[in-house]
Amino acid sequence: MTKKKIDATPKTTTAALATLPEAKLAPLFGSPLALDKLPGSRGDVTREEGVTLVTGRAYATRDRTVPASEVFFVPGAKPRGDGPWLGEADKLSWRDEETGFECIMLRDTHGGHLCGYVGIPRGHPLWGWDHNAVPAELGVEVHGGLTYSRICAEGPSPARRLVAEARRICHVPPSAVRYMPLEHATEHRPGDAHAWWFGFSCDHVYDVVPGDRGDRARFLGAETAAEYRDDAYVVREILNLARQLRAIADGAPVPPREGPPLPAFGLDPKKGA
Repeated sequence: MTKKKIDATPKTTTAALATLPEAKLAPLFGSPLALDKLPGSRGDVTREEGVTLVTGRAYATRDRTVPASEVFFVPGAKPRGDGPWLGEADKLSWRDEETGFECIMLRDTHGGHLCGYVGIPRGHPLWGWDHNAVPAELGVEVHGGLTYSRICAEGPSPARRLVAEARRICHVPPSAVRYMPLEHATEHRPGDAHAWWFGFSCDHVYDVVPGDRGDRARFLGAETAAEYRDDAYVVREILNLARQLRAIADGAPVPPREGPPLPAFGLDPKKGA
């Protein structure tokens, strides 16, 4: 008896957003609230192993609209239950028009909180620097301080899958990504394999971490006025960081921050007084 060969390749499906009724869109994003985050009528939606990617569509927070390159919704990335995270993307990638730098908002799958990243090209004075070594006098001020510094998490690969792309801290290639197996690894053509990323996270003692809400509520909750840092807050911090890094590259004064004052580092035991 001949055994039937089983195709283990994950199935990827793509459709134009405009062709899908709203009743079918909401389950793809995990919440009907996500529809308000995606203004307009154009764009495409791609699905693979439960991960949903939206391209060709802007992303709206409560105070601005981002010209997104890719918007990911990942099942299980958000905590269970109601909260301000409902409807939010789990990864948002775009190029900031003002600075020209690549930007990423990414949800931590363990704590459910959001993080932010800005990619700088070779030639930037801080390219290759460890985040702990960036001199304070340069004026880089971002939520919780810099917590990440690394080159693009990318390289030649025989397959680029949505599941991996939804977690990757790397720029969006200028040409369309092929979400299918490649015959040869050399078919992969990254746009710039040498971007250097600086990032920050929203999991400090003055932040509400959805996956750790009980502990945070008991520990200095009232004293630190801990709150969940939503997509509007994180996108604004990403743009602040991008402008600061742009000013450093240009040898110009760091511009004033947009938004409320940052929480005091002294509130965070990891930073010290």
